Amino acid sequence: MRFGALTPRQAEAIVQAMAAVVSAGGTMTPLPLESASFDAAQRHLLGQATPLPLTPGPLPANLAQALTDPALRRSTVRLLATLAVIDPAIAPAKVAVVEDAARQLQVAEFGLTLLRRIARGQYRRNGFGLMTRFVNHYWSYTGKAGLRDWAAMLWPAMPWLPGLRRYLGQDALLARYRALARLPPDTLGYAVHRYYEVNGFPVPGEPKSIPEGWARHEVYHVLANYNTNLQGELLLAGFIGGNTNEMCLDIVLPAVVQLHAGKRFVPGPIAEGILVPEDFFRAVARGAAMNVDLLAGWRLWDAADQRLSDLRAHYGIPGFTPEEQARLAAEEALLVAA
Repeated sequence: MRFGALTPRQAEAIVQAMAAVVSAGGTMTPLPLESASFDAAQRHLLGQATPLPLTPGPLPANLAQALTDPALRRSTVRLLATLAVIDPAIAPAKVAVVEDAARQLQVAEFGLTLLRRIARGQYRRNGFGLMTRFVNHYWSYTGKAGLRDWAAMLWPAMPWLPGLRRYLGQDALLARYRALARLPPDTLGYAVHRYYEVNGFPVPGEPKSIPEGWARHEVYHVLANYNTNLQGELLLAGFIGGNTNEMCLDIVLPAVVQLHAGKRFVPGPIAEGILVPEDFFRAVARGAAMNVDLLAGWRLWDAADQRLSDLRAHYGIPGFTPEEQARLAAEEALLVAA
């Protein structure tokens, strides 16, 4: 979800499109939380130090003419889709504005199908499609799952299945992850191993462990420094959505719907009203600032022995301001407080 340096014309078109979503085309009064999100998204994603005012109304007539770059169009639609679920009611009229914008900008992706079904309350209909995309793009390193990737789904539930451990190469994988503990304490690999140890999670290769590709989620936790509690997971979803191209809305929409709107989307905990616009859109911006997409073939083993602080700087991850760090620490949203 990257926007780069916008011209005034582009910024104005995107901002009016944002206003159109949160006001359902000028037919609804935006919630205070939507107004705060409107401002926070402008500051952190659009680079507007002084946010433009929220003027309820329809999509701008020049939306397609102002936004001609395909990547900018895609990021705009993804931001609009995110704003459409800030209202816990997830109003179909707001989603309809997003769909109209997507048609005008000629953007089509699975996330928009997710959004449409969410607006209809069809949460369970997303299961197979979402699972397939996660196996292809999150578990697999190539973007196209093979037999081994699908077989890895059996491991957490059936590690006793004859031949499965050998077929998946779990012994070698487990040895490799355990060896991370012998790296210097300031390295990424050591921090990842420590993360598993402190949280009591089985490392890849152990019984009931998750597939290695999914372990990139844990690396995101370490790099972004967001905790594993509900607030931390919501911020991490924003961070990953900002960072990754293919899976942006697949990550962001279920997280916001389940951890903010309180509607069960996938197995796991649910919560209501925990989204803090300033922190969430800052997390999206931090992820977007990264120059490496971890879900585009990145592997831990290429960076495990590098210093974590150097790697964050090399990847372009912005640090927290003192005020931000203090606020997140108070919310227990940081993985490491200092």
